[in-house]
Amino acid sequence: MQEDFVLKLTDFGFTINQAKIYLSIIQAGKTCVDRIAKNTQLHKQDIYKLLPKLEKMGLITRTIDKPFMVEALPFERSLGGLIVKEKSRLGHRIAKLEKHLKEMSEEIQQQPEMYEESRFVLLTTNVAVESRCEAIFKKKPKRFMIVSTFEGLRSRVGIYYREFLQIAADNGVKVKLIVVGQEDFVELGKLIEKFVPDNGDFEVKAVGSCSSKGYLVVDDGEVWILTRQKTRRGCPVVFWTNDLNIVDFYLEDFEDCWSSSRSVTIYQTKMQREAVSMMKSTPFIPQFIPT
Repeated sequence: MQEDFVLKLTDFGFTINQAKIYLSIIQAGKTCVDRIAKNTQLHKQDIYKLLPKLEKMGLITRTIDKPFMVEALPFERSLGGLIVKEKSRLGHRIAKLEKHLKEMSEEIQQQPEMYEESRFVLLTTNVAVESRCEAIFKKKPKRFMIVSTFEGLRSRVGIYYREFLQIAADNGVKVKLIVVGQEDFVELGKLIEKFVPDNGDFEVKAVGSCSSKGYLVVDDGEVWILTRQKTRRGCPVVFWTNDLNIVDFYLEDFEDCWSSSRSVTIYQTKMQREAVSMMKSTPFIPQFIPT
């Protein structure tokens, strides 16, 4: 019991010897240095050096007579006071760190943009992917070209797609989505309904095949390629690069699929639907009608 008590006191910031001395004082109620030395097997000189620290922590009091007596203040109140002080210290430290983070972030954003060399990064955690997403929107992109499979949209990744597409719409990003390998357009339309942002420029086409079944091209500057590896949360590990040779390859692949005669329009922007309606003089009824 005594060893366990001493170890718990070290979590409050006590050294082992401080904890032993304090426990001895608590158990005795009121005691002297000779008795503390006998109970703890510590030298009296060491005890004399450590008692002022315990007194400063608000844990004990000493009498002014010689030899002086030592008494512990109420246990729960004393250690509770240490907890309050620790909370206050951590609160000040967190506030200080948040201030530093804000100041450093502002300084970095004010630095002039430099030419970015080709980079190749494997994003193996959800945190890494989310951080890269934040970096995308800071650059104020204009368009996203996305290729996915029907199964991919229905999987856990779909949750991130919905959030991502809504953020894109809120930031005025034009989105084109190609869904690969789904021939049941009614079923696909029902699924797409879950992904349509509340606003923004959003188009969807379906194709039977594509060179790659999972990627995202941001403007003409970077590409995200989904791999078969999984993060701990079960989402695909992403290969990211801004190498223009690779970006151009996927951009060309997307444009070929999008403009292919075999592609089927699943969802059009509101402006496109209205234009077709005016041409036909009748309401436009797409293969998928948003509810």
